[in-house]
Amino acid sequence: MLELALLIVLGTSAWVFQGTRATAERVGSHSVPSIQHVLAAHAALVEADQAAVASFRSGAVGLTGPGERYQNQIALAGQSLTQLAVDSVAGAGVGQSIQLVQGQLAAYSGLIEQADAHFRKDPASVLAVADLWYASRLLHMPDGILDQLDDLLAVEQRTLDRQLTTGRMAPGWVAVWIVPVTVLLGLLLATQVFLSRRFRRTFNPPLIAATLAVLALAAGMSFDFAARGELTATRQAGTTLVGVWHARIDAADQRGQKMLGEAVAKACRGACGDMVVAKAAAEPPAEEALTARIKDVDGHAAAATATTGRLLLLLLAALIAMALVPLGLYPRINEYR
Repeated sequence: MLELALLIVLGTSAWVFQGTRATAERVGSHSVPSIQHVLAAHAALVEADQAAVASFRSGAVGLTGPGERYQNQIALAGQSLTQLAVDSVAGAGVGQSIQLVQGQLAAYSGLIEQADAHFRKDPASVLAVADLWYASRLLHMPDGILDQLDDLLAVEQRTLDRQLTTGRMAPGWVAVWIVPVTVLLGLLLATQVFLSRRFRRTFNPPLIAATLAVLALAAGMSFDFAARGELTATRQAGTTLVGVWHARIDAADQRGQKMLGEAVAKACRGACGDMVVAKAAAEPPAEEALTARIKDVDGHAAAATATTGRLLLLLLAALIAMALVPLGLYPRINEYR
């Protein structure tokens, strides 16, 4: 019974431990980066739109086109979407959504180029402003690019939540490990009490050592609890990161929409300036705050992965206990014979 209980404890411990380690690796290398890729793409597109509007508004587009900042942000958005397609583990639907966004992004870039061409021919052309407005609407309209990115973000967040609350990460899995360990320790204690009474031997050193090995195994499982705690902290830090990043995105978007509204109002001479309604831009969180939140998320995800990986110690403790049990029982059995 003792050997069977040890096998069960070893099996359940390894099963739970491996599940936590696999989840930590998926979260650190796929789920967290995927959420960050979506946010980076969203921020880059808003920055690109603002840069394009600023270039047209200042007239610099006649010399440099939409500008280097616009080009860099569009390239960053494209790279983020490509990385998202590589890292995401949220299912095939994500790939289809990414393709849709990439198609819309190509249409957006085409409208900006078209507006650039109209402006170069005639800086006072209403067509240039109209194309600029249509491009911005492609980002902001219902089911537009930004809405699609918000949907992708929600999918990635749900995937992360599901990884941390289902399967071997479900709270009930802790009982799968704790119950066998408790039964095993009870059997070891009962065996030592029985031997003490039956053979008048107060202590049985091999069984005491086996009990210590089982306690060491139980202590080793504390790494699993620590890893689960880091994963929970990763999810909480990720929620905070999304809030901070969105606050910065919204502030930049409001500034860009205000400039676009002014450009449209100027081109239409007051007849259609209300086509763009921008809210007052709120003060965004500082860049340092965003960087600190990103490091916080990455730090917890890395700590979760680093905390796992002690399976060899569990195996060693269990094997030592399995070897010590016969050493503690056979001498007493031989005495009985």
